[in-house]
Amino acid sequence: PLGMSLRAWEDVAIALSEHYFVVRWDLPGHGQSNPVAKSKEQLNELDLLNQIIQICAALEIKKFHYAGTSIGGMIGQQLAIHYPDKLLSLTLTNTGAKIGTNEAWLQRKKDVNNKGLTTMSEAIVTRWFSPKTISANPQIKIDWQQRLSNTDDHSYGLLCAWLGQRDHCNVLKPCSFPMNFVAGKDDVATPPDLVRELAYLLGNNDVIQLSGVGHVPSVEAPASMIK
Repeated sequence: PLGMSLRAWEDVAIALSEHYFVVRWDLPGHGQSNPVAKSKEQLNELDLLNQIIQICAALEIKKFHYAGTSIGGMIGQQLAIHYPDKLLSLTLTNTGAKIGTNEAWLQRKKDVNNKGLTTMSEAIVTRWFSPKTISANPQIKIDWQQRLSNTDDHSYGLLCAWLGQRDHCNVLKPCSFPMNFVAGKDDVATPPDLVRELAYLLGNNDVIQLSGVGHVPSVEAPASMIK
């Protein structure tokens, strides 16, 4: 998800690596990835998708299973649109064919540029997790606030603008490969109805809804994701 890192998939990746070759990567300016150059004023529509294609080409991976949350789910939708023959399966969690409004994302970008992610980290991270998750593990909020604070402001802002421009509602179509859709019942960013709409556009009506989970099931309920 936007503002997170590959560590959001850590527990799931460890479990899956017993049976699969698992690849994770960080968004630009997140985690271990280099930030976007300050001179670059916008991300092109397929910039993030092309990163995945390049990584797979370098690793000589021709077909793969893909799982993505939120913005990662948006990139997964692009795979279904542009590279369906590469997908063995597609798992999309807490995402939608369109997330939010362009105006709201541009405002987020403006706020980040003016205030910085360190200042905004508490408000943003609070929206990621359900009250149940934070009550059971208060440290999770503190840890992810620190990681978000270390994220590059400029890269984050460009990703906000990129998200605001994405609308797959009229280009998605039913696919033949296996698909899984997961929603968090307490997700305020991409609520279950948004995931159901996405599933419908891809020709699927089966959405797994996780109780007591917010925006990031791979962190909040990794055992459910492994199933």
